[in-house]
Amino acid sequence: MSDPLGTPRPDRRSPSGRSRVLRVAFILPPLLALVVLLVSVRTPVGPSASLVVVPSFDGPRAADFARRLAQLVPDRSPGSATAGQAVDDVAGALGEISGETVRRATFTAPGPDGADVAMENVWVVEPGASTEAVVVVANRDDVAPGPGLDDNASGTAAVVELARDLAGVDRSRALVIASTDGGTVGQAGNERLLRDLRADGLRPVAVVSLRSIGGPTGTLPIRFAGTGGVRTPDVLLRGLQESLAEQQPAAGAVAPQSPVLQVLDLIVPVAPSGAQVPYLDAGIAAIQLGDGTGGVGLAPLDEARLGAVGAAIAQLLVRLDAEPRPAPPTGAYVAVSGRIIPGRAIGLLAIALLIGPLVAAGRVLLAGGRPSRAGWGAALAVALVGAVPGVAAVLVARLVDLTGGVSTAPGSGWPRADLAGVVAVVAVALALTLAAAWLLARRVSAPPPLIGAIAVGLVAALLLLAGSPASVLVAVPALWVWSLVPRPGERLGRLAWSLGPVLAMGLLIFLLRGADPATLIGAAATGALPPALVVGGSVLIGAGAVGALAED
Repeated sequence: MSDPLGTPRPDRRSPSGRSRVLRVAFILPPLLALVVLLVSVRTPVGPSASLVVVPSFDGPRAADFARRLAQLVPDRSPGSATAGQAVDDVAGALGEISGETVRRATFTAPGPDGADVAMENVWVVEPGASTEAVVVVANRDDVAPGPGLDDNASGTAAVVELARDLAGVDRSRALVIASTDGGTVGQAGNERLLRDLRADGLRPVAVVSLRSIGGPTGTLPIRFAGTGGVRTPDVLLRGLQESLAEQQPAAGAVAPQSPVLQVLDLIVPVAPSGAQVPYLDAGIAAIQLGDGTGGVGLAPLDEARLGAVGAAIAQLLVRLDAEPRPAPPTGAYVAVSGRIIPGRAIGLLAIALLIGPLVAAGRVLLAGGRPSRAGWGAALAVALVGAVPGVAAVLVARLVDLTGGVSTAPGSGWPRADLAGVVAVVAVALALTLAAAWLLARRVSAPPPLIGAIAVGLVAALLLLAGSPASVLVAVPALWVWSLVPRPGERLGRLAWSLGPVLAMGLLIFLLRGADPATLIGAAATGALPPALVVGGSVLIGAGAVGALAED
């Protein structure tokens, strides 16, 4: 059995002192980072304004509107022959109820089959004392053939009822009540709405999106993530949670995604979905309540739940109108039991966990364990072979996307590669890896050193760091095992020691994310999955290969 990577050969100078340094490196930095994390946990506060108007949202009336819309226009898919009728029905209701001028905007964007189709947004503006605006929005479209009763006739009915509930109220900010198109095929409708509001001289400061909020069962998810780690300000998240808490038990279960999945979003920062994304990316506080897949098939409505959720949203809108200083979007965080853990603190902990392996490698080198130039060359060659599948996967996936092999199914926020694209990516990556391995076997004259595994692993961690500080956690289990656990002598044990931690972490992320190869390739093709994460993970596998092939 070999010594751990962090254990050099006996050193007469001060072995006890060196061991003490190693223990400190593995324990103290993570402990300090953990203290910083605990100190940084905070309890968010919702909007400070108290209600000056108590809304009276009518759930049964909203449910009747939703049923009527779903029955009269079941197919409201973008570009469909009947989509225009749905626009007219909703526009007529908004204008009649609010008494305000209905604004309409027609535009083109990719439809369900990827070809550009005509779409239309409609909205009304309840004027306020300033040009700042609070926006409540719901996508009107569904996936053919519909009828999309819960997704999203329920959200559409809610914004219509909110127009009735909040009409004629004196307000500090304008209230925009909008019905958008294209929510089942992307966010073109919300992007266009934002441009039109700004062109009209309005400055949105908070946006609340509603989707599939009337189902009788299930937990309504709260979406608060933007691109690149941007999150909605915790004042808006807390305000929504407080308003919904006042409507329990009728409002039913409502929660952000689990803390484990939120941390996973920091580790594997795939581009999020939801109507809140374009607003957060534009620097506007935004949040989405509920989510769906397009409303195909029959789904009943719970009038009591729809009424309770609608009343909570009405209360939130009134509080946001009077909030003195609406906060802008913030950096990444994890919401746990009403508390906020900053993403920076999690990233700091991830980086602190690298210090031990870094010191362990330094100990070996400083204690006279420098490998030969040929050994380092072999380690580098093995690492490059490990990087080949990651680089090839990203490049070929991008090519598949350019040739039309990647699409986003209606009702889904995730791009997927078709079967031919999956086969192309896997085949090219495998062929290039085998070719590189063959060249390696012919040209490498010496086995790589055992210390090379941790050195290459640290390089992989740097690549992961480029994707996100928390992404470093992907490499931590392997680096700690390679640094602290002696490598077994038998071949099977070597493979488990070198590649086991890497593959186990990858499998865990794969299972928790609920992805499949087509989705992962689609995300890599569109940039939703950062290339640095794909290549860094591939190099980490190369580091494991170095450990498996290294000499004792």
